Amino acid sequence: MAVLLWGLFFFRALFTSGVFLAGDTLRAFYPMRYYGASRLAAGQLPEWLPYDGLGQSFPGIFITGMFHPTLWLHLVLSPGVAVKVTLLGCFLVALGGTYALVRSLDVPRAGALFAGVTFTFCGYLVCVTNNPTYLLAASTVPGALWLALRFLRGPSVERLSFAGAGLALVAFAGDAQAFAMVNALVVLLAVVDPEAGTWRRRLVACGLLIVAGGLMAAPQLLPAAALASASEPGARSLGEAQRFSLHPLRLWEGLAGPFLVDAEGVQGIPNVVVTHLVPSGGFGRVWVDSVYLGTPACVLALAGFVASLRRWRAWVLMAAWLMLLALSLGDALPVYGWVYQLLPLWRPFRYPEKLVPLVSLGLAVAAGLGWRRCLASGGASRAIIWVGAFVALPCAGLALAEGGGQWWSQHWLRSRWPDVPEPVRQGLSTNVVATASMAAVLALACVALVLLRERPSLRDALFVALQWGALARANEPLYQLSPAELLRTPPTFVQRIRQLAPGDEPIRVASSLRETSVPRLAGVPYNDGLHLVQLSALAPDMVALWGLESANEYLPGVSPRVRQLKGNRAHWFTRLAPRLGTRFLAYATSEHAELGSRLTARRTFEDPLLGLTLVEYADAAPRIHLARPECVAGREEAARRLLSPTLPPPDVAIVECATPLPPAPEGALGQVDVAPGTPEHLTVGVEALGPAVLVVNDAYQPGWSATLDGQPVSILPADVAVRAVVVPAGQHVVELRYRTPGLTAGLLLGAAAWLGLALACLGKRLGPRRRPAAA
Repeated sequence: MAVLLWGLFFFRALFTSGVFLAGDTLRAFYPMRYYGASRLAAGQLPEWLPYDGLGQSFPGIFITGMFHPTLWLHLVLSPGVAVKVTLLGCFLVALGGTYALVRSLDVPRAGALFAGVTFTFCGYLVCVTNNPTYLLAASTVPGALWLALRFLRGPSVERLSFAGAGLALVAFAGDAQAFAMVNALVVLLAVVDPEAGTWRRRLVACGLLIVAGGLMAAPQLLPAAALASASEPGARSLGEAQRFSLHPLRLWEGLAGPFLVDAEGVQGIPNVVVTHLVPSGGFGRVWVDSVYLGTPACVLALAGFVASLRRWRAWVLMAAWLMLLALSLGDALPVYGWVYQLLPLWRPFRYPEKLVPLVSLGLAVAAGLGWRRCLASGGASRAIIWVGAFVALPCAGLALAEGGGQWWSQHWLRSRWPDVPEPVRQGLSTNVVATASMAAVLALACVALVLLRERPSLRDALFVALQWGALARANEPLYQLSPAELLRTPPTFVQRIRQLAPGDEPIRVASSLRETSVPRLAGVPYNDGLHLVQLSALAPDMVALWGLESANEYLPGVSPRVRQLKGNRAHWFTRLAPRLGTRFLAYATSEHAELGSRLTARRTFEDPLLGLTLVEYADAAPRIHLARPECVAGREEAARRLLSPTLPPPDVAIVECATPLPPAPEGALGQVDVAPGTPEHLTVGVEALGPAVLVVNDAYQPGWSATLDGQPVSILPADVAVRAVVVPAGQHVVELRYRTPGLTAGLLLGAAAWLGLALACLGKRLGPRRRPAAA
C-alpha cells in the first residue's frame, strides 16, 4: 500500500522522461555530484573543487555530501536519471522510516501509515526537491530516530552500530544543522521514552550513541570543522543567519494549503508576492513553496494533545515542537536570536526555514500518537469531533467572508499591500477561498469518519486516503520536472568558449547576472525558460557540467579573501576578475551601461533571444605566470591596493611578505610550462630570467603546500586572494599539493569506528557458536 501511494503521488516523475532541475538541484547538486563521480571514476579522491570561487575544499564543504552512498549512482547512471532515482528514493526512505518510528510508539499500523504519508508527502519534502542535499538529510531523520530509539530501549553492539550509522548518514547527506538537530532529538527521546530504563542507563546509552555517530561521521565532520576554523562558511551575522525565515503568514498554509502560489502552480510563490507579503531576507523566492501538512493530520495531532493534557510527556513534546516552530520563524520572533547569541556552535547555521522538516515530522508523529489516543479501541474519539469542528468553523467562515465580500483581500491584504495589482489580488482571493473551503471540508470529513465506529477497517482506510488525497491535491503540482536535454546540450555561449579555447585547458568564467528575468519563449514553460537563462548566463556552478570553472562563489567554503575583493561589484567584474585569471564574462545586455564601457574586451557575442552578452576579456591574466613581487605588510594593505581605482601593472603581484623579496629585473621575466596533473597536484616547470614569484590564480586556502626543486617552500598570499611561490633565477620545478585539513584523521577515525563496530557485531554473533563446539 505504501509503495502504491508513493507511485501514484510521483506518477509524473516515474512515467515521463523529465528530470528534476529546480533551484539548487541544477545550480549545486548536479555540479557537485558530476565532479565527485567523475573523479572517483578516474580512481581519484576529490579533495579540491576548482569550479567555485577560485577553488575550495571539496570534503570540507558539508553540503557536497561526498561520502553519501547515492554518489555511486552517478558512476552507472546518467546525471538526470541518477538524481531522479536519488530523489524518489528519498521519499521511500522517509515513508519507511516514519512508519517504523511511529509503530515503535505502539501506534496501530494504519496510524503509522497515516503518519508516514503525512511526513513523506508534506509540502516541505515535496518542494525541497529543489535542493536535494536537504531532502536527503530530512528523509533520513525518521529512520535514524527509530534506530536510536531501539538502541535506547535495548542497548547492544548491533543496535549501536545501526543507530550510529543512521546518524552518520544524516551527516553524509550534507546538512550539518540536521545532524546537530537529530542528535538533540536523540537526547529528547532518551528523556521522554518510558521504555528507556533508568536515568543512568538513559544517560550512558545516549552519550554512547552520540559519540558513535560522531566517530562514524568523522570523515565528513573533521574536514568541515577544519574549514570552519579557517574560513567563514555559513552565516557571518545574525541578519544573514535569519534570511529565509518562515513567515508567520505561512502558518495558515500548514493547516489549509499553499494559498500564495500562482494559479497554475508553475512558478511556486511568485517574486512579487514574496517581496510584499512573505519577504525572505532579500531573496526573490522562499525556501520552499509549500509547508502544507494536511488538515486531517492537524486535526488528529491536536485531538491527541487535547486528550493527553494530563500527561507530562505530552507537554514536554509540545514544548519541544513549539521551540522548533519558533526557531523556524527566525526573525519574526526573538528566539532564534537568543539561541544564536547563547550557542556559538549554532552561529554558522543559516536559513531558519531549513528547520521546517523537523516541525513537519513532529506533527506527523503527533498525528500518529493522536490516532493511538483517539481512534484505537476505547480511545477518546470525541476529541476529534470537537477539534474537527473547532478547525472547520473558522475555515468555513473565512471562505464565506472572502467569497461573498472579499473581506480578506480588500481589508487585510490591501492594508499590507496597498498597490497590489488586481490580477494578483484576484488570484490570492481565489486561493484563499479554495484552501479555506477545502480545509473546512477535510476537518468535517474527519468528524464524519469518527462516526464509523462499527467499521474500523473502513474508517482507517478512509482516514489514510483522505490525508493522502489532501496532500496530493495541494503539493503534487509543485514539484518541477524539466527536459533532460537541458543537461545534455551545451548553451550557445559554452559552445563559443570551447571554439575559442579548444582542448582540455581549464577556463574560468564569470557571470554578473543578479535577478533572473525570464523572457517569453514560445512553447517553453516558465521554469524551463528559467533554467535555460541560468545555464546560458554561465551561472555558478552549472558551468562545471561543461568543464568550465566559475569565478563566482555559490558554495559556502569560498575563501574570505576572495569574498573581500567582491565588495565593489563593477570593480570586480571589470578589473579584478580578469586579473585573477578569468577569461570570459556573461552579463545581461541591460547591464551594458554599467559594465560594458569599463570592460577591455577582445570579443563580444550577444544572444538577443535571452538578452545576454558574452565578453572575452582582453586583459585576462594567465592562470599561472611569473610576476614581479610588490611586498606589503598584510592582507588589509594588499586589499587597499587591489580595490583602488588604479591597479598595479599586470606583471606585478601584490605579495604579503614577512621579509622583503629580491627585486625582479626589468624586461621579460621568463616562462612557465604547466605539466598535466590533477586539481590537487600542480607541477610547473619555471625558467626565470631573474628573481620573481610564480603566481597561481587559484584561491589561497589552508591545505596547500609547495616544493621548489623538491625542497619545501612557503606559499604566500598574492593579490589578496591567490597563491604565490618565490622562485630564484634559473630553471626550477615547482610543485603544489593539496591535502584537505582534517580529512586523513577523519578517515582513520571513521574507518576505525565502522570496522570496530562491525568486528564487535561479528564477534558477538560467532562467540556463542564457538563455545558449544569447544565443549
